[in-house]
Amino acid sequence: MKIDTYWDMAQLSQIKTGSSAAKAFEEEFVHLFLKEVRKEFENSPFFGGSFGNKLYFDMFDMQLAHTIAESDRLGIKEYIQEAIEQYERNGHG
Repeated sequence: MKIDTYWDMAQLSQIKTGSSAAKAFEEEFVHLFLKEVRKEFENSPFFGGSFGNKLYFDMFDMQLAHTIAESDRLGIKEYIQEAIEQYERNGHG
């Protein structure tokens, strides 16, 4: 399994379609959501606040976000795609 990094700018430059941009946005949205939820648990004994723990859980959240986005269950990607298509139909694209 390939784990993508969020700092890989070359990968971002490969996004060419509205569908892939919508999927990337959905994945990043879920990652940021998980990251914010995780902040509530940072001071608990289980999660701890060390650099290693933060790095581990950030990578875990990135993979979890990828898996959730790949499931196509949230509908965020479809919503964004529809908005892009409507924008283009109205002559703005």
